[in-house]
Amino acid sequence: MTTEYNDDRDVKIFSGDSDANQPPEDSEYVKLINEKKGSRNIRRAMQLGASLVMEIDRSMPDLNNGMFSLSDDYDPMLLNRSMLMVFSIIIGMEQYIPGKALEGTALNVFYDTLKKEDPKLYDDMSATGSLTFYYLAYRRDGDPKRRVAQAFAMLCGDEESDDLIQVGEAIYHRYRHMVRDYVENIGFEPEDQP
Repeated sequence: MTTEYNDDRDVKIFSGDSDANQPPEDSEYVKLINEKKGSRNIRRAMQLGASLVMEIDRSMPDLNNGMFSLSDDYDPMLLNRSMLMVFSIIIGMEQYIPGKALEGTALNVFYDTLKKEDPKLYDDMSATGSLTFYYLAYRRDGDPKRRVAQAFAMLCGDEESDDLIQVGEAIYHRYRHMVRDYVENIGFEPEDQP
């Protein structure tokens, strides 16, 4: 029996450099996760990530009513409102969850749960590129709420529309603060406790 080695997927290259044996740069993050595995805070962060996805489902009808509603001319913009809601939740997690390990855990569970529960919305996050526009607006100088709302208006096709900017500000404010309220209710323990 002859073995052919036409495929080099199994070939491993070893280096004599001492740097090759160094852990990856994100090992501190991995170490933090491993230390906290099973802790109440990690379980709470996982619960938070999953709960926020469920909040998206509960909130969808609100995006067509009250202060979030848009005229019939803008009805096709439901996707843009959904993307802004998701972005606002993500920013809320980044701002209000204490510690990078807990934030990373909550975000990972959020994405995984969203992919499972609403695959179309999850796919739309990548396909539309909206989150990139929101992040760019968020990181510029000035009032983040206003800049994100202006990006929302631009994505809806009318960056000068005061109505769209007001809707964008309301969505951003509501869902970012919803995360803050969830974090306060969950009651993460200070990180220096066991």
